[in-house]
Amino acid sequence: MSMENLNKRELGALIERKTAELLKKEGYIIKERNFRTRFGEIDIVAFDPAGNIIVFVEVKAKELSSGIHPFEAVDETKQRRIIMAAKEYAAMRRIEGCYMRFDVVGVVLDSGKISSVEIARDAFQ
Repeated sequence: MSMENLNKRELGALIERKTAELLKKEGYIIKERNFRTRFGEIDIVAFDPAGNIIVFVEVKAKELSSGIHPFEAVDETKQRRIIMAAKEYAAMRRIEGCYMRFDVVGVVLDSGKISSVEIARDAFQ
């Protein structure tokens, strides 16, 4: 199945899967994907063993033609929801003794195909 034939949800799932694969190649351990809380969803929860850091990853994709960079789509409201969801994750999983970080992965699409991928580490707090 080519990317052109995917609906928005399927395309999003494919992009998140490719992002998880990229993070694994960089040494991250993927703990969970699509963790849902009453505050919202965390796309990827990963562990960076190099720094003993739990990383909450928001994946955003935008078409190049939209003129909007994916990072711009993670506004203050979205950031607050992710932070609240991360706090709930930490409480539910009894996470202690490691730092937490919020990364944003921006995926630029050109006619439905991945054109570029950027990772903003520690994108917000």
